[in-house]
Amino acid sequence: IISKIIESCNVKENDVVLEFGTGYGYLTKKIAEIVRMVYTYEIDKELYSKAKNFLVENSNVIIFNRDFFKQEKCDFDFFLSNIPYSRSKDTMKWLSLHEFRDAVIMVQKEFCDKLIAPPGSSDYSVVSVFSQYCFDIEPLFNVEKNSFNPPPKIDSRVIRLRRKKNNMNHQVISSLELLFSNRNKNAAKLLDSKQYQNKKINQLDVETLIETANHLI
Repeated sequence: IISKIIESCNVKENDVVLEFGTGYGYLTKKIAEIVRMVYTYEIDKELYSKAKNFLVENSNVIIFNRDFFKQEKCDFDFFLSNIPYSRSKDTMKWLSLHEFRDAVIMVQKEFCDKLIAPPGSSDYSVVSVFSQYCFDIEPLFNVEKNSFNPPPKIDSRVIRLRRKKNNMNHQVISSLELLFSNRNKNAAKLLDSKQYQNKKINQLDVETLIETANHLI
């Protein structure tokens, strides 16, 4: 699986990679062999200690034992992560607010379904909208639960993100969350606009929802 992930990474020799969740450092070591620098974050002290020892000979790896979301600003070209499933939405939100070229991430299979869900789908949500607005999302391959030790209860999927030029900010995301708190309501009545006809909020396309969210700021 690690080899397949590395093969999926469109990295360049001079790239700076940012990794969330070092784990034991197996993936970190592989990506470090083909890029200029890797900044990697592991909040668990025991895993951090083991990874630091494992990566001691990789001079182009800097590992941090701190919360990824409390880091200082870091310029990077490529993002890599086996995302902790409880922080999946937070991670996508963080990525949508930052500039970089590409990412390869592993997420819960059900979360991937949310990311690529079309308007009107039961999986279509706030994270679908700002993710599709900011990224081209390409599912790559599934990872079965028995690939992990210990195995989780769910299957995973590796996906590629290519950053679009569209900008995102906290205010727009907050407006989207407000809109989706009324996801099943008639959009024309809620937004006082006949142009939405009889559609509900969760039936509006990404561009329409982003435009509407901007007007609500």
